[in-house]
Amino acid sequence: MTTELLFTATNPVDDRYNPPACGEINEIAALLADGRLSGGAPVLAAYEQALAALFGVSRATAVNSGSSALHAALTALGVKPGAEVLVPATAPLPTAMPILTCVATPVMVDTRPDSLALDPADVERKLTPRTRAAITLPLWGYPNDDHEAVVLLADAGIALIEDACQAHGTKIRGRYAGTLGVAGCFSTHDRKLLSTGEGGFVLTNDEELAARIDFYTHLGHLNGAVHGVNYKLAAPLAAIGLRRLTRLQAQLDARRRNARRILDALPADGTLREFGYGEHDRPNYYNLVLTAGSHQQEFAQNLSALGLPPDSARYGYRPLYQRPIFAEYATACPNAEALATSTFQIPVHPGMPEATVEWVAARVADLARGGTKS
Repeated sequence: MTTELLFTATNPVDDRYNPPACGEINEIAALLADGRLSGGAPVLAAYEQALAALFGVSRATAVNSGSSALHAALTALGVKPGAEVLVPATAPLPTAMPILTCVATPVMVDTRPDSLALDPADVERKLTPRTRAAITLPLWGYPNDDHEAVVLLADAGIALIEDACQAHGTKIRGRYAGTLGVAGCFSTHDRKLLSTGEGGFVLTNDEELAARIDFYTHLGHLNGAVHGVNYKLAAPLAAIGLRRLTRLQAQLDARRRNARRILDALPADGTLREFGYGEHDRPNYYNLVLTAGSHQQEFAQNLSALGLPPDSARYGYRPLYQRPIFAEYATACPNAEALATSTFQIPVHPGMPEATVEWVAARVADLARGGTKS
């Protein structure tokens, strides 16, 4: 059977990456022998220290999911019932649901044209005395240079949270995504570059904020003085993260190589281009994102038939306010809508064999020339 026959609409290219073993089983065996498996085990502190060192921040707090990371950051920043939180209309559901968990109001903000960055003019229009925080989002691991909006928010005294759940290793203006705001929130779900099955973490350089996050996610350390929830990460998952963290750079390198092979195959006069980013930015290639303009729907259908369904087909990606639970917060965000209907996403993870990457490159290049053959 040839490689060209391996992928179809019913047997698509797998977008899930299963990292190769790197000693996790030995770590878990040692934990089982020790008997300390809870979130209070010593491996948690080692994992948090390694995360802080890698990203160049003073504090990292490991938690049980990316949603927990966002909820803890919002709560620690004083987001309470009645507060408003700015969130890009491009956000997926897990970005905005923690706002509802705080019984706060999500305020949808448009992005700049052909960008993931918040539109400063729309931010300014939607700031009110009830605004307590803003969330930014390097979706699909692509840089979102929010510099102008960040300056505006800082002048207004509004805390900035980065939802970097898909952006491990992404660089924005030469700095890691997740280190540009007051707090950076990450997921370590199975589909993320650093995967522990379930899990997440919060990065910050604000020691006071780190302490509030730590107390909130650890039941207030049971001192009876402050409220908290149990968002601790279990020790075996921390052990997996500690091991896999050492392979993160190699994974980034492999994703970038695979993306480059596909991009190099695109015809110069074709209809497809990579989604744009700045000179000093660098995607982590959680996905390779291409723009197809008004041809997006046609490309998405053709790619799905070929076994390469983009996120719009796999997961029904669309602007946040087009989901029923957020419909009451809908507001005009034409740039976010245009982005959702002009881009599509291609897997480029290291688990894809070389032949598969070449097959993907050939199929995408053929579509860019106007073809639809399989």
